[in-house]
Amino acid sequence: MNQQAQATLTEALARTVQAVPGVAFLKPDVAQRLRSALSVSRLGHASPPGGLRVSRAGGGEPWRIEVQIVTRAEARAVDVTRATRTAIETFLEARAPATAAQITVTVTGIV
Repeated sequence: MNQQAQATLTEALARTVQAVPGVAFLKPDVAQRLRSALSVSRLGHASPPGGLRVSRAGGGEPWRIEVQIVTRAEARAVDVTRATRTAIETFLEARAPATAAQITVTVTGIV
């Protein structure tokens, strides 16, 4: 998968995670803290979400998806974590049914 396709996948996964009830936002990375959310990189693409890493060692290897979220105080963190994992699995099943993924969801804060 080329970098453009991986960036597109990452952006789609970020939207999927942000739509999960109880998720306040993805944990921002240092770069996002230093620049505006509206800034554009040198390539003309929006910067990748900070709390989401998507990687794959090789074509036959499973995807490695690491998500860091901040949850809303009125939601139980364990329920939001499970819902986030399920949303990612559902997204990947619809997009690439035969693709395996190792998904890690970490709650880094509650607001």
